[in-house]
Amino acid sequence: MPSYSDIYKELKKVKTAKTLKNEQLSRHTTLKIGGPADILVIPKNVEALQKVLEITAGIKKYIIGNGSNLLIPDRGLPGIVIKISGGINNFDCNGRFVTVGAGTLMQPFIRHLASLGLSGLEFSAWVPAAIGGAIVMNMGAFGEDIGSLVEYVEILDSAGKIKRMTKADLRFSYRKSNIRNCILTQAMLKLAYRQKHAVKKRMDEIISKRKEMQPISVPSAGSIFKNPKDVPAGKLIDMAGCKGLRIGGAEVSKKHANFIINLGDARSSDVKSLIRKVKSTVKEKFKVKLELELVDSSKLNMLF
Repeated sequence: MPSYSDIYKELKKVKTAKTLKNEQLSRHTTLKIGGPADILVIPKNVEALQKVLEITAGIKKYIIGNGSNLLIPDRGLPGIVIKISGGINNFDCNGRFVTVGAGTLMQPFIRHLASLGLSGLEFSAWVPAAIGGAIVMNMGAFGEDIGSLVEYVEILDSAGKIKRMTKADLRFSYRKSNIRNCILTQAMLKLAYRQKHAVKKRMDEIISKRKEMQPISVPSAGSIFKNPKDVPAGKLIDMAGCKGLRIGGAEVSKKHANFIINLGDARSSDVKSLIRKVKSTVKEKFKVKLELELVDSSKLNMLF
């Protein structure tokens, strides 16, 4: 097997991909936590991604989007990290049907949809995700989710072969999909026509609600736990007396208890300790086992 030094040299030859060595992954997550990747690659298009997969065949590869619901270990990630956000941002609109690249950031995307009078993704206003990651984890809020809008996705397998998963192939559930062991490159969404001002008004309402309820001005990874059936996770955590609980530089937000925020010097280990403390307290008081929505490195999408 070639050394990482040799692989890095080969990847640098791919002009339509940005390749960085020993890159701190804290720069690539919204929680601002995480050690280095041996090599981080950001392909600009599908062809570049295929070349990256060819060069790194047989080597462990972690796939990330925009890092908005991700906890990276303090030691970083060994091997290759492929970041889809920041590249593969193609866009095509045919009436209500929109084809969009997986690296497209959600916020400029939904603003563009609003300018076209297309509705369906307003619930995601202010969420700092990329389309690919949002679909893979079936991002949702306020009773809506992105999976319900997906007509098909295109993926690359570990050999770099393009495949299509249609609506019949796809399985979406609460914060979950069956898109695994591959890289999502683009998707077609079926949206609804709506007056432009109505779409923008709904987006503004969602943003106002998030500003009021969530700690959006400080680094976080969004919701830490999935909501149990009967009582929202944040309410359980609050009733358990964990709001404001702090370990190291990580704190359970005083604004919304299902958020853990980075006060500036938090480590991954602080966040994990805080998660364990919250889970054990809620289970002890309410007999409810909280399930993580946050993705840690053990649950990252990987290819070889």
